[in-house]
Amino acid sequence: MSTSPSSRSLLFTLALLPLLVSHAAAQTPPDCSTPRRAAITFLANLPPNADAPANAVECFDWAHASIPAGERVELAQHLKQALDISGYWVKVDELPDETSPEGPERLPLADELSDIYLQKVGERWLVSASSIRAIPRIYASHVNEGVERAVASLPAPLLAQPLFGIAWWQILGLLSAILLAFVARAFISWLVAAQGRRLLRLRGAGADTDIVDKAARPLGTLGMSAVLYFLLPVLRFGARFNDIAFVAVRVLAASAMVLLVYRLVDLASDVFARRAEKTDTKLDDQVVPLVRKTLKVFVVALGIIFILQNMDIDVGSLIAGASLGGLAFTLAARDTVANFFGSVSIFADQPFQVGDWVVIDSHEGVVVEVGMRSTRLRTFASSIISIPNSIVANAAVNNFGLRLFRRCTFELGLTYETTPDQMQAFCEGARAILQANASVRQDAFEVHFSGYGESGLKVLLYFFFDVPDWTQELTARHNVLLELLRLAEKLGVSFAFPTQTLHIDSMAAAQPAQKLEPKGREALLAALAAFGPGGELAHPKGRQLSSHGFFPGTTTEKGAAKGEHTNAVDG
Repeated sequence: MSTSPSSRSLLFTLALLPLLVSHAAAQTPPDCSTPRRAAITFLANLPPNADAPANAVECFDWAHASIPAGERVELAQHLKQALDISGYWVKVDELPDETSPEGPERLPLADELSDIYLQKVGERWLVSASSIRAIPRIYASHVNEGVERAVASLPAPLLAQPLFGIAWWQILGLLSAILLAFVARAFISWLVAAQGRRLLRLRGAGADTDIVDKAARPLGTLGMSAVLYFLLPVLRFGARFNDIAFVAVRVLAASAMVLLVYRLVDLASDVFARRAEKTDTKLDDQVVPLVRKTLKVFVVALGIIFILQNMDIDVGSLIAGASLGGLAFTLAARDTVANFFGSVSIFADQPFQVGDWVVIDSHEGVVVEVGMRSTRLRTFASSIISIPNSIVANAAVNNFGLRLFRRCTFELGLTYETTPDQMQAFCEGARAILQANASVRQDAFEVHFSGYGESGLKVLLYFFFDVPDWTQELTARHNVLLELLRLAEKLGVSFAFPTQTLHIDSMAAAQPAQKLEPKGREALLAALAAFGPGGELAHPKGRQLSSHGFFPGTTTEKGAAKGEHTNAVDG
């Protein structure tokens, strides 16, 4: 069976604690002059420190408690056993070793037992009479009489103390408790994981089984902590051992609870991420990781405070002591805070989604991730650029991904030799080409003779493509431009380009200039009809020479380069 590092370190510590905290000492002379010396007189003269009960009972107020002398040693021993078994460590070093008239008249012996306290009687500090009367009740509530009888009935070899006052039965009991804790952890982890997977299947919520198993292990660790918490007092180790052991068990349980919440965040995030994949929007795919990271940071921060509290550390004092440092940290982290609230603003306004083509503050690219600090774009150079969310929230965002249509506008120049009929035919033919193309928005396009240029007659084309992505936009644009080129060839018009005419009469013989033969009206009308919808010359989807078109991802058949595919193929 596998164990976590924290579980292994805890159990190793538990195994060594009896050797580290148990030791034998000589009896201490009774001294009740100060609270510290009175506590030492009581504790140091009883097992496992020493066996001098006559000295231990000297600092009790027996006179006011009216306890017979024959019962005093037993009551003192019962009080010591209750303190040891419960792990109520008497902090002797914190008790004052001097008295003053302005000092308190009573001091608790242990923080957890307010009923047991030292009280000044004359010039001596004694366990108060009311504390003595409370010993039977405290002993009954903390010590199991059945266990005590069972220990008393053990064979003599098991009662022997080979290691620093530790009996064999205690060593064997500690090993058995550790083994039982491991078994409980493995069983609870397996049971919770199996039931968790079954519940998710019944509810139709998909989740990674590995995450379910990881979420079940902290519950097994909690079960292991519960087993140790109930079995350790039975072993009757000293107060120091039980005090340290109980703190270690509480820390283990607190860590398991924090880890459980941490794993539940992973489990819930995995379930919601699978649901987000089924939606049309991509923004929720990005929200789930952001929420998961935020919750994890929050859980870890609260978990550290929770664990420190279980270690009996005053967290309030730590926070107060860190207030000045916190102020400096806040000033230094203001950009981080601004970026975080910028991310909140982005998710609230939703100016773009993952996968959209955007321009943000002169940066252009496709959105790949929106994090807590920055938004990442993949540029068209295939690089990644990170823009702080505080800038994104305040910048003008041009979202090309939200376009309903993709605009296309340009001017063509026809030579000045173009006749009016040819110009009109070319414009009408261009409209016919756009009307015949299913990728062009049919309710909004413009083709007009727009002006006279320095080198040619200008024709404005303004229209929109109704296509989902840039690749199909380029393909549709290619088809329209190719149709326009074929239209110009069919109409006998030429495209103009910047030229300069140089006349040198003495250098060349005079030759007549070549002129294009103008087309008749009937030929022009026939060309218009041929390029219109359903016309025999209309090719709205493009026209290519080869059967595959040499597009990316296609393969060329053997011999194609030698002209096997030279016949025109309609696209």
